Amino acid sequence: MVTVLIAARDEESNLPSTLDALLQQEWPADRLQIVVVDDRSVDGTPAVLSDYAARYPGRVDSLRIEALPPGMSPKKHALLRGLEQARGEWIAVTDADCTMGKRWLTALGTEFYDDTGMVIGLTAYLEPDSGYSPSGGTRALEFISYGISAAALVGLGFPVIANANNLAYRRRAFDEAGAFARHGTVVSGDDDFTLQEIHATGNWAIRYCAAPEARVETTPPETWGHFWEQRKRWAGKCVHYRPAQLAFLLAVFAFYAAIAVLLTLGLFHVGDGSLGLLGVIGFLVKTLADLWVMRSGFRLFGLMPLLRFFPFTAALHIPLVLSATVAGSFGSFTWKGQKLGRKAAK
Repeated sequence: MVTVLIAARDEESNLPSTLDALLQQEWPADRLQIVVVDDRSVDGTPAVLSDYAARYPGRVDSLRIEALPPGMSPKKHALLRGLEQARGEWIAVTDADCTMGKRWLTALGTEFYDDTGMVIGLTAYLEPDSGYSPSGGTRALEFISYGISAAALVGLGFPVIANANNLAYRRRAFDEAGAFARHGTVVSGDDDFTLQEIHATGNWAIRYCAAPEARVETTPPETWGHFWEQRKRWAGKCVHYRPAQLAFLLAVFAFYAAIAVLLTLGLFHVGDGSLGLLGVIGFLVKTLADLWVMRSGFRLFGLMPLLRFFPFTAALHIPLVLSATVAGSFGSFTWKGQKLGRKAAK
């Protein structure tokens, strides 16, 4: 029995496509429950859910949240409320602006071994009908890089990141890991914290499903401004990671910061030029390593055409990571029409 869980806020235009894709899954209908939590929507989301619940009784369930408890992450609160109605041994999570093929659950299910606590899959931006522009392709590649990195880290036995719109976990493993008890006040991170906490129990294996059928597509940010707000939201949660994962990301941040500082010193001719040369060497090492990993990942996932945007993404990546981490950790961001900080207001 699988419950697909979705937290939705103002998704009137996106929900029908997502629900249609889920209702067409090859997973046996009598072992599939879809639960959608309407998180204080002010658009036509309630009407959409009412319509689907009436047309698919027993297959689509929904509930509405009218108020948010102080100090609680909006999405985590919505997911926990949805879990109260979940009947599945396995909980598959996606977002209300996503689409997937008919064999999405079947593909994830190939990794449901007795020792599996969680399975994660790749999410890509939905490509426009006209194809990617240079800016859109740069954002798409940067987004895909997180999924490829997640796959590599799982393969190394050191899971760090996941994507909240393409994962499934065993309900018992989630409960044993303490659900969101340690991170309920952190606005973002329902995916990464679930991954890290289940792994930390030592009782369950984390697996990555690389099958093409397991891929999910999501609506990309419409502008660079939306992209920036999303990256700040993602970066703000990192300071709350478990110690080993936090130390890993701090080392990466320090490496990127050192490259940026050395390149800046070289640009202003500080010293005899050796500092700038060190920065160039560091940047080349990072870029070549990224290219090697991304090529492997793009081959694995059948996304080689995106590699043409790699030079743009390589130039963007260090300043983006450094600035988003600082801004997300110490500032605020906008999400679903709400201005939020790293932690929910009490």
